[in-house]
Amino acid sequence: PTPAKTPIPSQCDRILSMLKAGKTLTTYELHIMGIQAPQARVMELRRAGYPIICTMEEHINQFGQTVKRGRYSLKAIKHKPPTMRFKGVLML
Repeated sequence: PTPAKTPIPSQCDRILSMLKAGKTLTTYELHIMGIQAPQARVMELRRAGYPIICTMEEHINQFGQTVKRGRYSLKAIKHKPPTMRFKGVLML
């Protein structure tokens, strides 16, 4: 019998895994990772509730021109300290 194949993670799962690890990615880098239509995958993740931001950065292309490209990252979520109420009084 042949061993069961490990399922290949979806394109969205691969992007999310990289972003959760703290990496930032450009569309070019996503293409190299085998992600087809990266903008569409990012949109799908955003619609699923993930706070993905795109920061524009300058880059010199193969013709020596300075152009802008987007770099995707996962927005840091600030956690509020827990609050408690004791007899109607807010305790911090």
